[in-house]
Amino acid sequence: MEPAINLYSSNEKSELIRENSQEILSVLAAHQIALWEYDIITGKCSFSNDYFFTLGLKDAGIIFEDIDDFYRFIHPEDIEFYKQAFAEMLLSDSKTSQIRVRCISEQGKVIWLEDHFLSYKESCESHPGKLLAYTVNVTSQCEKEQHIKYLEEYNRKIIEALPEFIFIFDDNFFITDVLMAPGTILLHPVEVLRGADGRSIYSPEVSDLFICNIRECLRDGKLKEIEYPLEVDGSLHYFQARIAPFEGNRVLALIHDIGDRIQRSQELIEAKRRAEDADKMKSVFLANMSHEIRTPLNAIVGFSEIIAVTENEEEKMEYLEIIQKNSNLLLQLINDILDLSRIESGKSEMHFQQVEIAGLVEEVEKVHQLKMKSNVELKVIRPEGEYWTSTDRNRVMQVLFNFLSNAIKNTEKGSITLGLKHEGPWLKLYVSDTGCGISKEKLPQIFTRFEKLNDFVQGTGLGLSICKSIVERLGGRIEVTSELGQGSVFALYLPYQEIPKEVVERRLPHKKNVDEDKRKKILVVEDIESNFAQLNILLNKEYIISWVRNGQEAINSFIREKPDLILMDIRMPIMDGIQATEKIRTISLTVPIIAVTAYAFYTEQQQAIQAGCNAVISKPYSLERLKETIESYIG
Repeated sequence: MEPAINLYSSNEKSELIRENSQEILSVLAAHQIALWEYDIITGKCSFSNDYFFTLGLKDAGIIFEDIDDFYRFIHPEDIEFYKQAFAEMLLSDSKTSQIRVRCISEQGKVIWLEDHFLSYKESCESHPGKLLAYTVNVTSQCEKEQHIKYLEEYNRKIIEALPEFIFIFDDNFFITDVLMAPGTILLHPVEVLRGADGRSIYSPEVSDLFICNIRECLRDGKLKEIEYPLEVDGSLHYFQARIAPFEGNRVLALIHDIGDRIQRSQELIEAKRRAEDADKMKSVFLANMSHEIRTPLNAIVGFSEIIAVTENEEEKMEYLEIIQKNSNLLLQLINDILDLSRIESGKSEMHFQQVEIAGLVEEVEKVHQLKMKSNVELKVIRPEGEYWTSTDRNRVMQVLFNFLSNAIKNTEKGSITLGLKHEGPWLKLYVSDTGCGISKEKLPQIFTRFEKLNDFVQGTGLGLSICKSIVERLGGRIEVTSELGQGSVFALYLPYQEIPKEVVERRLPHKKNVDEDKRKKILVVEDIESNFAQLNILLNKEYIISWVRNGQEAINSFIREKPDLILMDIRMPIMDGIQATEKIRTISLTVPIIAVTAYAFYTEQQQAIQAGCNAVISKPYSLERLKETIESYIG
């Protein structure tokens, strides 16, 4: 075999290699790739003259001689990473590595460089002594990657910020994708939704609605908006979908839960209905009130005129009894209206104190014995012993008075029973009667405001509704059982927790000597003479009465005469009752002061209590109520 003929001389070979190298370098330079060397033994770098020009570093003012000098231009966040990667490359056997780093010029321009290292051996050594490296300017690529990452992050934040989620439908109503913020809870698992036919998720009616709007959206290129229900596990949910063209035959549907809005709309509709009902009830109530107030007022005015011209004493007493009865009824009507006003405004306060309930039952019995009809007997059933609990004494009596008043109205013969029972954690106070009873149809309305079950019996229809509110605020409950023609049982339950005996004994009033209680002194502070005259007539047989016209005189009279009790009007000239009470309390903390006022608003009553008054009585008051209050303090 003949040897190959070498067509080139050594000089020609060198020239050919040089030309090939130039072509290779030119191609690399066109792609912003530059070569350099690193001596592993000396740690020196060798950069060609074209290195900085090819990579665009020269124009940016980034020129360096070795690795340490290169670190001056590396982004502060990348320095440690580059040093560590470079050191790991030197320690590896292959010495091959790829390191990407940011360089910053003095003008702040950022250039991304990517170094690739390859080891090669010297002809006389078995181990590599140098590294061949090439650097690529990857700024354009990195900026594109950064922009893509920015867009991805931007879109991610938008999706996370949306309270909704996104369905992507094709024109056949298949769900091709679901986009949502992390932590979003859907009614169906995402795995079930992706790729599902929408007809398997939605009802036929909703599916037809979606398909129609999707196809119109793709045809017209316009936004569509629909609202629809979705039933899952027996629960109905409401959503809104905003459908917009997306890509090709697909649309993007932004789904928003409108359950709260639908619920608020329903609540507004219900509130409107209740408001209309309340307006009708108000009109009925005002008509009833006009009738109920005018009825006793007519009797009071009429018999007041008749009694003035009547000479027969028996007839006068009869007419006087009629006037008194209708006055009490009118007072009860006004009290009910004021109670309702306080409850509606949220200003009805409870004054809790330790109350002995068995004794309270006896007091209620004594008050109502004289009110019973001739054919009706009042019975009392209660256990032996005392039962103390924390409650509002006056409010409990108000509820029992209402129960008994209704029982008396609706019972013509038989009996009415006032009872007390201890049932576990409750004290049950009840009133049963043998009256007309209540039909099953009307029983659910018994505690409804403005409802009157018997239009021929006087009353506003407010009493039982007020009682229910009072008992609930006392922490108890109210119940009723009734049978038409057989009678009714109204009961209130008060929370009961047994109080230690020593605590009860400390709260029991001390017995007074009968001789000491006779002819106690009462100071009446009242600026209107007719009001004093009325009090004087009512009380002068049992008490010694003195009178002053304003708060300043009350202080002086109290110091001189030391009365056993003070009846203090609130609104007076020179010094009002609140100021006078505060000054008297600096002298004595024990003298009972009962505020008497024509202003029945809670704020004024509260001011009187805070100033030091022991009780408040609103005008007009009954003789019975006034005497009961006075006797509770001085006997």
